[in-house]
Amino acid sequence: MYRLIIVMIVVPFLMFSLLLTFTYNTKLENAVQESLEAVANSQLAEMGDFCGQQRNNLNILGSMDVSQAALRGELDQDTLQYLDNILYSRVQATQYLKSIVLVDTNHHMIASSDENSAAYADPELDALIERMKGNSFYITNTLSYQQNGQKVHSVIAIAEIRDHGKVLGHALSEINLDFYDNIRKRAKLWNESTFYLLDGNQNIISAGTQEDKRETFVTTDAERKDYQEKYNAIDFAAHPQGSFTYRVGRNSYITYYSNVEYTDWHVLLSVNMDRFLSRGQISLLLLGFLVLLCTILTVLLGRFVSRRIVQPIHHISDTLNEIKQNQDYSLRIGTVRKDELGTLAEEINGLLSFIETENEYKTKRERLLQEMAQKDALTQVYNAENIRRYLSEAIARHQLDGTPMAVLFVDVDNFKAFNTDYGHSVGDQALLFIASLLVRETGGIVGRVGGDEFLAIIEEQERLTALESCLSWVNDSAHSRFVLRGSRESLLVACSIGAVVVDFEGDHAVGVTAEQLMGIADEAMYEAKNNGKGGYVIRYCPSYNE
Repeated sequence: MYRLIIVMIVVPFLMFSLLLTFTYNTKLENAVQESLEAVANSQLAEMGDFCGQQRNNLNILGSMDVSQAALRGELDQDTLQYLDNILYSRVQATQYLKSIVLVDTNHHMIASSDENSAAYADPELDALIERMKGNSFYITNTLSYQQNGQKVHSVIAIAEIRDHGKVLGHALSEINLDFYDNIRKRAKLWNESTFYLLDGNQNIISAGTQEDKRETFVTTDAERKDYQEKYNAIDFAAHPQGSFTYRVGRNSYITYYSNVEYTDWHVLLSVNMDRFLSRGQISLLLLGFLVLLCTILTVLLGRFVSRRIVQPIHHISDTLNEIKQNQDYSLRIGTVRKDELGTLAEEINGLLSFIETENEYKTKRERLLQEMAQKDALTQVYNAENIRRYLSEAIARHQLDGTPMAVLFVDVDNFKAFNTDYGHSVGDQALLFIASLLVRETGGIVGRVGGDEFLAIIEEQERLTALESCLSWVNDSAHSRFVLRGSRESLLVACSIGAVVVDFEGDHAVGVTAEQLMGIADEAMYEAKNNGKGGYVIRYCPSYNE
């Protein structure tokens, strides 16, 4: 009889244990997969932002008049050297860039930050551009070449340069692979998982953990046979993201993969599942021995296991699903447990904190890029489009408040001759000097509306009251304070200023537009030029003295 009782106790418990083990393994695998997916998406977001930034930088470079003129063959040797210097300064200002070049439609190098770079050898260059497959932007697979007796590895970002729909050429930038190692080091890898970033030829771009960098795969080719068969069977075009399981020896692994935008690359995160599954199995075996001692404890223990293991995993999985659906990375898994599931929950919470921080960083970086798009590339004041928009907004604001404002139109006198005499580099320094002088002395908003023309908007009452003194001081400073960078030589920079003061009190200046004020200021500026240059003329609209 007692044997029957033992069988009645053991058999149901074994069945229950098997069911519980299956449920545990399934839920744990889902939790691991979702965690790997969250980590991979975070790294993909950072790499996608970086690729988008490279595309924007190359598009900005390609949209410059001097770049397009070079690709059309319209520049002399001095101006081409000036363009080379611009490319060189871009490379020096960006840590991860090794070189930048411009090539025409025949793939001939027109401008370069480093003419000696072996990364752009003629046969290689043709093949790289062909790999774009009609796309406007592309980052290549890894390139290897010898430089100064050492083997160098890098990738090339390529952007198409167009003018009114016509392809003029391409802009290419060589990127150091150290940047992608830094992404790996910043990754919050989950429980001994291994990070791989592979190019389209399955060459390693970056691999390892946060602490350890790897140049090769963890396993040998023979051990990786099951992995390789399943990896080669993936249709990355039809399934850009997913996961697969495989075995290496006696160990079971799961790998999450995802494509990288603008490239043929893939991100892979692999983790050994047996390390986690074995812990749960040992716990269940211990429960089996305890059940054999007491039937009452069997029932209670079954309920206890369900409450302590299955429900927390459900909670973890449900929380991750909610995060995935709502993209709300501020959610956290509530736990006070000190076991493996508690550790898992804490690590996932740490991962979510990292992703939330990365999203905040991404938002700040997008805001910074938006601010950069509003500025003139040389002088860092507003560009023409944004200063006109700001002027329209200022007019509406002052019309509503009934307060006065002033608009200055500033033109650097004889700037073409100045460029001819001293060169474009010194001319750029002069424009920077005038822009900073206007910002400092007017206390208003300054924008560059032409090659040597600036617009300044003054809104402070104190500045308006002392407008003549301010304009006189600007002219005096322009005459005497421009010192050539790298020397003590002082050069004369004269400018003509046309100012219009508009009073919106009462019905004054009703319906005045930004174009009208700019036109009045422009006329005043030309009057100052006709009076001998280097001076200023102030006009009032309709009459500031009334």
